[in-house]
Amino acid sequence: MLATSTAARSLLRATRFTSSTGRAFAPAAIRGFASIEPYADYGKAVFTGRVADEYLKKHGSSGDILSDPSWTKTHADTVAKAVLDW
Repeated sequence: MLATSTAARSLLRATRFTSSTGRAFAPAAIRGFASIEPYADYGKAVFTGRVADEYLKKHGSSGDILSDPSWTKTHADTVAKAVLDW
């Protein structure tokens, strides 16, 4: 935290630049481009389809229950056990 308003003003002055016409302006933000490389494996390990069906069958159910969002109320424990085995 700055101790005085004078210190705050001097800090603002230090961050401004002067154009060739002598007018002061604030520096523009430098925009960097994001890379999707860290997300190349995103979505490859998802508990759906055949993978889910295999583990849900071990707990007396099938992967079809995941197509209905109400599984969170009716089959949550079964799905949780299957995911832990996965």
